Amino acid sequence: MRFLKAGIIAFTVAFGGAAAAHEGHDHGAPPPPVSTTIAPRVEAASTQFEAVVVTRGAEMHVYLDSFATNTPVNGASVEMDTPNGIIVGTETDAGIYVFSAPWVATPGSYDLAITVIADAGFDVLIGTLTIPAAPTAPVVEATAVNAIAASVLGDLSARFTARDLSLAVAAGLGLLIGALGVALFRRPRKRPATATAIVTAMVGALFAAPSPGYAEIAVANAALPAPAAATRDVAQRFPDGSLFVPKGTQRVLGVRTLVTETALHGRRIELPGRIIPDPNASGYVQASLEGRLVAPEGGFPQLGSSVKAGQIVAIVEPTIGAVDLADRQQQIREIEQQLELVSRRLDRRKQLTTAVARTEIEELEIEQESLTAQRDALVSLTDISENLIAPVEGVIAAGQAIAGQIASPGVTVYEIVDPGKFWVEALSYRSETLGDAAVAVFADGATIDLKYQGTGLADQGQAVPVRFSVVGQAEGLRAGQLLRVIAATPAEREGIVVPRDAVLRGANGQLVVYVKTNAERFVQREVRVEPLDGDNVLVVAGLEVGLRVVTEGAELLNQIR
Repeated sequence: MRFLKAGIIAFTVAFGGAAAAHEGHDHGAPPPPVSTTIAPRVEAASTQFEAVVVTRGAEMHVYLDSFATNTPVNGASVEMDTPNGIIVGTETDAGIYVFSAPWVATPGSYDLAITVIADAGFDVLIGTLTIPAAPTAPVVEATAVNAIAASVLGDLSARFTARDLSLAVAAGLGLLIGALGVALFRRPRKRPATATAIVTAMVGALFAAPSPGYAEIAVANAALPAPAAATRDVAQRFPDGSLFVPKGTQRVLGVRTLVTETALHGRRIELPGRIIPDPNASGYVQASLEGRLVAPEGGFPQLGSSVKAGQIVAIVEPTIGAVDLADRQQQIREIEQQLELVSRRLDRRKQLTTAVARTEIEELEIEQESLTAQRDALVSLTDISENLIAPVEGVIAAGQAIAGQIASPGVTVYEIVDPGKFWVEALSYRSETLGDAAVAVFADGATIDLKYQGTGLADQGQAVPVRFSVVGQAEGLRAGQLLRVIAATPAEREGIVVPRDAVLRGANGQLVVYVKTNAERFVQREVRVEPLDGDNVLVVAGLEVGLRVVTEGAELLNQIR
């Protein structure tokens, strides 16, 4: 009999659910639920401080921060004036003050006045804490339940014969088994009290069981589980894109803000650039004649090794082809033949000094010396070598010499760079008047200060080169590194300055920032920005004065769903 009753109950609930959704009624997906684990809270703020009071059982936790920067206020003296007297808080963590308040377990509204004495100043924050009453399940009148049950049962008895009733019982048993199987794998849900009472009354009417009265219904309602107590706060994003971020979560994410203010700032432009060696502290090692490379004493210097100005880094031994060698030897023989004839003539003239003019003897001596020099020069070309010398002090940045390698005139064998002196070459696609100061920004966000040196006039791909010197020591730089140059111009723009990390790319591709509207609520604002320096940008549209913009932790806020 128990199984028969259970089957009829399941059958009735199944048909009742079908009837409730008849004639194409579609209520659609429910809206995203707001987290049910948010504890009762109240926020209070002034121009100096911002406080959020959260109830936890018999305690109140007060999160105290700076209003402008959202920085936790540590080491403050915090007292609270409540309807039950003045209580003093104890700081358990950075900016978190705990108050013992057993009366917060009683529903009602409580006016609070929080007195804060800190290094930043003295202030009183006022708010009203509302503790909602626990929700109760609705009580259903027994007479209404009996009337509904009798109506449904009468309709069932008019439609079904005994055979149909057996089929209905079988179907109900099947539905019941399926429901029990699903219940083993799904989280149990709270069954509405109305449905429980109706099904109970129907079963009682069908089998002549006594209908449940008010006492039985009250017992059923009392058996429903009570709502869970709030044990933690959950950050969430609302359908309009705004965020609810509890103070505890803000502490974990390290959220910081600044209050926007407008001012005049020098206009900046952004140029693509790269690191180049300082022309005054770098040099090339090149051969002036063609020959084979020979290692100097101590071997060839390798990449990264230090060299001094004037140091021999390679030796070039000239190479002569067979044809060139034969021509040179022929020239030497011809010169030697001429030299022999001149020498003999000179000797004869010297023997006849009384009959020969002195000028003729001097001319022959000069011709003899000239032919001797020409012969020695041609002979020395077969044995001479060239020493390749470092023009500046620095390190070997590029190039490689190998013994036996052929060096050609004008070809670089080594490039020497001073690692502490670099320049930046940028390309400007517009004619801009630049100031002396500039900043280079690398891909990892690192920056270096630059000083304007000059702008070229030669066109390089519809752009002109602009050169800057690196201010101070250029440690860790290397030639060829790509970067962005933010250069100042004499023009000025009015706007609000925010850090670069505060500006994000929204889902629609627009640039956005997060604005803190309340102690635990953040909204997105679309903005238009211009470069200012390596760490900040100038917001020229989208923000007003007096807003609290998130400067740190914005990227983490953007990941909350």
